Amino acid sequence: MAEQFSWLSLDVDEEVVWSGRPRLHVVLWLAVPALSIPALIVVVWPRLLSALVGVSAWAAVTALGYVYVTNIDYVVSTKYVYSKRGVLGRAVTQIGLHNIQDTTLSQGIFGTYSDYGTVSFSTAGGEGAALAFSLVDDPSTVKSAVDRQISSVRKGTTDGRERSKAGGVDDLLSELRATREAAQRIDQSLEHGGSRS
Repeated sequence: MAEQFSWLSLDVDEEVVWSGRPRLHVVLWLAVPALSIPALIVVVWPRLLSALVGVSAWAAVTALGYVYVTNIDYVVSTKYVYSKRGVLGRAVTQIGLHNIQDTTLSQGIFGTYSDYGTVSFSTAGGEGAALAFSLVDDPSTVKSAVDRQISSVRKGTTDGRERSKAGGVDDLLSELRATREAAQRIDQSLEHGGSRS
């Protein structure tokens, strides 16, 4: 799934769990009010040319809104949450799951009815949300996916520390044995080499 995000560089042991973007209906929030542009131009300058200019301005505002919304990506991986925004430039925000202290879901009246909302992520010591996935479809599923990954990371971190300590001791013992065997071989070769001369 990471292949579809040229801006995303995952770690070797990281994989995408969820990805999405804001609902496209956000463009309608720009397009409907922008309809007032041709109406105002026709009222002020009532000619065919003014109608064409007004419709062109409305189409430009709508197209820019579409381009803006379709250039926002949200990704949840097994290690991080990512948000990418930008049309001409690119701004990527990344927060480690281990740093997230709180996830919140907010939906307005229309969001509850149409099943879209905003999922926000807060970190320790931060004022407000550090990152938010705005106007995503089925936000409760997104929040659940993130909460599951946070639990998994926290559980894995504790287990991983215990495993790494045990694994570290085993590795150290193996190296010490190998070092002792190498030292014994050197001693033996010096003894045999010393007795020949």
